[in-house]
This record gives sequence, structure tokens and C-alpha cells, in this order.
Amino acid sequence: MTNSLNYPILAQTLNIPDLERRLKAKSRARKLVDVRRALAALLTEQGWSVREVASELCRPHSTVVHFVQTHKSLFTTDGAYKHLFSQVHTVITNPERNAQNKA
Repeated sequence: MTNSLNYPILAQTLNIPDLERRLKAKSRARKLVDVRRALAALLTEQGWSVREVASELCRPHSTVVHFVQTHKSLFTTDGAYKHLFSQVHTVITNPERNAQNKA
């Protein structure tokens, strides 16, 4: 899959400056890990391979597998994560609409 993510719109929606660089860095800040987790779950659901997601997020493939597994649990038990996931989901699944709304 050669889709590219719209990091500027995602950064603006989540209010995280310089999101692309920060997601690909080694930070383990909870919010950034949760964004990575949500992206891993969404992108694999959309047909990206684990390897492609790992490459996009600059993480080992085993981390992406872990993200997808923990997403299922967090989505049902953590309200803050569920809200963050819904924001990421909206940006990823409706990139054209979000670009128009932010313009």
C-alpha cells in the first residue's frame, strides 16, 4: 500500500505540533503511543500490511502487532483512548472532508 497519511491535518485535529516527526521518534509519551496504536489498528484494518505500518511509523513489526492487539482492549475500557481513536479514524477515513473543514 502506498497511501500516505495526511500528517498536517492529523496534527491539527489532535493539536499535536510536528506530529509526523514526533510519531517517528523514540518518544514513549502516552498520547503519542496511543496515536501510533490507533494508526496501526486503522491502517491494518484498511489493508496495509504490518510491515508497511511498521515502516510508516518507524517501529519494528512486532510493535505494530502489539499495538493492534492492545487496541482492542483499550478501545473497550479506556474512554480517552476511544475518543482519540475516533478523531484519528475520522481523519484517516475521510481525508477530503477534513481538508475542506480545516481550510
